[in-house]
Amino acid sequence: MELKIEVRQAAEGITLIVLRGEIGTETVNQFKDRIDQIVNDGQTKLIMDFNEVNYLNSMGLGVVAATLKKVKKSKGDLKLINLSPAVAELFELTRLTKVFEICESQEAAITSFKGG
Repeated sequence: MELKIEVRQAAEGITLIVLRGEIGTETVNQFKDRIDQIVNDGQTKLIMDFNEVNYLNSMGLGVVAATLKKVKKSKGDLKLINLSPAVAELFELTRLTKVFEICESQEAAITSFKGG
């Protein structure tokens, strides 16, 4: 099981986190540590791209939920884009589609940060 996390600036003040691989028992700590590091660096407007995530377990989902809570405290937000079918199904089953803003594309997520 492997997870790759690529972080880059999507727009001014907005950080894009591209996830590739599996977020499960073996990789969840790596995922949590990297996300915590990003948030602790003061980046609170985040877009997570799940396009190449073929597995996400409940612990990984917990990290995503905790990240949303953390960035909201800092007046930030977390948008999700490109949910793979497996990930989308998990969000629907857990009803987290009502909690998270899931955008069609990176451009849509950036626009929604800018209030439009």
